[in-house]
Amino acid sequence: MRARRFFATRVSGLRLDATAGGVRMGGQLPLTSGDVRFRVDLDRGQDWVGKRLDIQVLRPGGAAPEVADVVPATAGAITEFTVPLDTADGNWVVLRISDPTQVNGSPGPAGHACNDWGVAYSSPWWLQG
Repeated sequence: MRARRFFATRVSGLRLDATAGGVRMGGQLPLTSGDVRFRVDLDRGQDWVGKRLDIQVLRPGGAAPEVADVVPATAGAITEFTVPLDTADGNWVVLRISDPTQVNGSPGPAGHACNDWGVAYSSPWWLQG
């Protein structure tokens, strides 16, 4: 826990492992601005193999975090994608894993990309240029 390499989830048996620019979740990402390559490993065993999930890249926002990108993912497979980040937009980034087939019982602002059912949240990466 000291290394902050843990995640929060609503489902038992889920594994979430992620890196951003080769840095494990919970770490400091040496970046002021630029493209960052994410690598996300999601698994929950045989029942979820092939299950469609979304990876939402969250950044600091006003009333709710801003969604910098939404990337489709498949449970049981590694998903890789690139997102531009800039410390001018805030010093953290978090991944929210969601199930787009389920409605969020306590949605955020109307039309927000995170109004589906949240499955898990990664630890944040801290941007430090």
